[in-house]
Amino acid sequence: MNTLHIWPESIIEKDDQATAAFVLEDARGNRKRLWYRLPFEHRLAITENCDPYVLATVFYAMHLPANVSVHGTVSPSLLSNLEEFQATWHSWAPQDYQVVGMQADIEQESEPAVGEATVMPFSGGVDSAFTAWRQRTGRAGRQKEDLQAGLVLHGFDIPLKSQQAFEHALERCRRMLDSLGMQTIPLTTNLRSLGGNFTNTHAPILASCLALLQKRFSVGLVAPSNPHFLLVYPWALPYGSNPLSDAFLSSQAFKIVNDSACLDRIDKIQALAEWPEAMQSLRVCLGQNPDRRVYNCCKCEKCIRNLLSFRLLGMELPSCFPRDVNNWDILRMSYTHPARFRYFEKLVELARQQRVRASWVSALRISLVINRLSAPLRSSGIFRRSHFNKE
Repeated sequence: MNTLHIWPESIIEKDDQATAAFVLEDARGNRKRLWYRLPFEHRLAITENCDPYVLATVFYAMHLPANVSVHGTVSPSLLSNLEEFQATWHSWAPQDYQVVGMQADIEQESEPAVGEATVMPFSGGVDSAFTAWRQRTGRAGRQKEDLQAGLVLHGFDIPLKSQQAFEHALERCRRMLDSLGMQTIPLTTNLRSLGGNFTNTHAPILASCLALLQKRFSVGLVAPSNPHFLLVYPWALPYGSNPLSDAFLSSQAFKIVNDSACLDRIDKIQALAEWPEAMQSLRVCLGQNPDRRVYNCCKCEKCIRNLLSFRLLGMELPSCFPRDVNNWDILRMSYTHPARFRYFEKLVELARQQRVRASWVSALRISLVINRLSAPLRSSGIFRRSHFNKE
């Protein structure tokens, strides 16, 4: 099996920015530079070890497949956990991911940060907004973490070239986080240039960006996109961020923790109605135009999913949505993942229980039938790009 080499670079301080980077070298000597950039005020939070770089490349190495050799320091506890992470994903998708070896020139645990300060990735969507609100308003019970900051990523769902769109999204996130007394940390990275099925790879990328700041934080809190009851093991591949495999992205010094995985979107939306800043600034859209994702298009499947949830709860249309959804929007939705079917089926069932006989319920039933019939064809190899290059 070939070997990938990870060569860490020294942190660069320039123009009020701090940049951490590493070079990924393949067996043919091809080299790719991957980097993280954030405001200089967060320089002292950046770790010198290579844990973030290993997390960033684990799926890439598994897909090739290629062993990984790190020319720096890595936590042995992380390497041990990644063995289990790899085994789990190989059992789910053996055709796409192989178990590979990982070693480092120096294997040594990092010195943990003082205290239990927690950071989370914050997109401004329902899941991350609910986690921030739940943690900061004392509603997390014994699962409460010392949540201090939200990491807003550029190069994640908003492309690097879309600077203005990111600035708009950052401002919306900042308004929400400020209202909770949390710090906003913008981080720009080119990790997505590694390619891959982003549905799967986004969890280790999130963990990589969070772990970069482990000199200040000891916990990375992740809001899963789907609750336990929507994950279908082992019949369908779960999303990259899920309660089962996320825990294996941890080390002794920096834990990755899932938050509120037992609550569904309906529960979260109902709770967020108490937070005015969220109703004004939620950003849920995954429309076709990445430059427009700072706005909610009210046409994509994700926008419609949230709008129907608000409607079923009898809530007024939040100001973060420029318009409501109509029946044609519902009928033209396209989805294949079992979690989507189960969520929309739940909405239909809740509407039945509440004796809602509106036309949108019929449209949603028809949408489910259409997508059940067409899903096998759309999921076939005829209509898909290669699994690792699909985004």
